[in-house]
Amino acid sequence: MITIGLLGGTLDPVHFGHLRSAEEIREALELDEIWFVPAALPPHKEPLTLTSFAHRLAMVKLAVTSTDHFKTTAIEDERPGLSYSIDTLKELRERYKDKKAEFFFILGSDAFLDIETWKDYGSLTDYSSLVIMRRDHEDSSGLKQVISRAFPNHSIQEEKDIFIAHNKGAIYLYSVTHLAISGTDIRRRARSGLSVRFLVPEEVRKYMEKNSLYSESTGDPSPSLENKKSKIASLEEPAQQIVSEILENKGEQVVILDMRGLSSLADFFIISHGRSTRHVQGIASKMRKDLRKKGIKCKGIEGEQEGKWILMDYGDVIVHLFYEPIRDFYDLEGLWSEVPRIIP
Repeated sequence: MITIGLLGGTLDPVHFGHLRSAEEIREALELDEIWFVPAALPPHKEPLTLTSFAHRLAMVKLAVTSTDHFKTTAIEDERPGLSYSIDTLKELRERYKDKKAEFFFILGSDAFLDIETWKDYGSLTDYSSLVIMRRDHEDSSGLKQVISRAFPNHSIQEEKDIFIAHNKGAIYLYSVTHLAISGTDIRRRARSGLSVRFLVPEEVRKYMEKNSLYSESTGDPSPSLENKKSKIASLEEPAQQIVSEILENKGEQVVILDMRGLSSLADFFIISHGRSTRHVQGIASKMRKDLRKKGIKCKGIEGEQEGKWILMDYGDVIVHLFYEPIRDFYDLEGLWSEVPRIIP
């Protein structure tokens, strides 16, 4: 039996607060590994305000690379749509059912206090134990009240901060060292040109600097929500709806080529990619379904079975959805380098 802790969240960016808490939980529960699970499209966050998943995943990988018992998984980017924790736990249980893995879902006390707003929250302990991290000397009464409401079958074990129920994962309350570090403050400092040294691992700091993350200067890969919306709004219908659907389903590095007056095939070519062929297939499937409900029908589709390069014909809009290495190989943007483009 292998025991695995799962630490999720936006991790935007990952910092020493995340790493130290994960290490303390691993020691307290004697877990074999901790997996960091960046949320691809968290339901409680505005997606257009997040740094791209690719950047957040890359920073986590840099942060954990020197620690053998820390791992990274991109599982939430492999599914289209919103990243619900219950769906992730179900999928992990299915993937590792033959490997006798036991999972411990780790979350902060602030997140747990809102757990009754989560999808199927009462079923979380069907697939994993829950580990709630509280700050030193934090009052647990509010957390225990939520446990009693949200998980009524769990009862406290021998006056300890452990709650158990028959045939379900346990719920643990653990105090961890509180490091007053937050992603919000790190992003604010970076935007203001202040140092974030010693708040994040050095390799993460260098990555942020190299890629101009969180900077208001040119090169910032995460434009403001207003900026993205204004660029999308400048497009003609149905291009607006199509781009919005791609972004909502976690399509990355969207580029719109303005072919008006340059091609008789379409007015716009939209290019994006996914992190896996399954992700690309998921984007195409959900996009076609959701757009059909809005009266925008796909006239033809190619490449859906393999998921390496899916071509979708929406009349005046042609969509190219790539698996990332295939996009790099064909480099359509390079072939059409003289065509005006819009990058939302």
